[in-house]
Amino acid sequence: MIKLIVSDMDGTLLNEEMDISQANISAIKRAQHQGIHFAIATGRDFPLAFPLLEENGIKCPLIAQNGAQLFDENGKNMYNRGLEKSTVRSMLSVFSKYTDIHEELMTNKGIFSDSKEQRLEMVTAMLYDMSPDTSIEEAQEKAAEWVDKMAITFVDDYQEIVDDDSAIILKVSVHSRKGRDVLGPLKADLYRTVPRLAITASSKRNLEINHEGAQKGIAVSQLAKQLGIKADEVMALGDNINDLSMLKWAKYSVAMANAEPEVKEVARYETSSNRQNGVAEAISRVLSGKFYTD
Repeated sequence: MIKLIVSDMDGTLLNEEMDISQANISAIKRAQHQGIHFAIATGRDFPLAFPLLEENGIKCPLIAQNGAQLFDENGKNMYNRGLEKSTVRSMLSVFSKYTDIHEELMTNKGIFSDSKEQRLEMVTAMLYDMSPDTSIEEAQEKAAEWVDKMAITFVDDYQEIVDDDSAIILKVSVHSRKGRDVLGPLKADLYRTVPRLAITASSKRNLEINHEGAQKGIAVSQLAKQLGIKADEVMALGDNINDLSMLKWAKYSVAMANAEPEVKEVARYETSSNRQNGVAEAISRVLSGKFYTD
């Protein structure tokens, strides 16, 4: 019997408009009404994730930054698992050897970027990749609106943040317009030279780098333990590489129709795409007893 449902956000719960459909909202609330716990596990930071849940009336625990943070249903921060500063310095040294990349620091004090132009390009590429029917011009327009709303601090040098003892660096995000041709070698270089990293991705053009103890699968397992729930009572839904750890841990792992091939290989089940209310479909099958009940 499934007692906890955990969903990724981008590419999973969110549609092509970066919003939560009414079908998904209703399904989540029906599950909660029937006593099933619901939680979010996302690569997003708290300011970009929690308000979207709040405005749609969804109260649930939130695992943010790929497992580096946990917030309760009221938005109270339960823990932070950041990268060691020496590790970040080593990573920045590795990055300096590469062209065609742009890195950003995700911290407890917000997002820090050293280029607004590159941030706009990164968001544009993400929106365009997630919505192939959208023109590049439309993606650029949406990206400009989104970036203006985000709490991003633009700096000339990351050293000040790294040297700030009160700043917890939760995740480092790296973007390249050349995608895996550049990011593949970079990932191998990081694993070879910098210890204790968990490197995932939420698109073909990025890497998301966390402490090895900050992964969605670890965070979901700890949340389930707090709730007295076992892995064989958990359903997890996702679409990208940063979802693999929780999909491997949960017995009822569900890939979206739009998921990356690696995700579909790991998941036991598949549901419709994020554009076709795949989360609602999976939850409805659970509630009807017709699916994910073997």
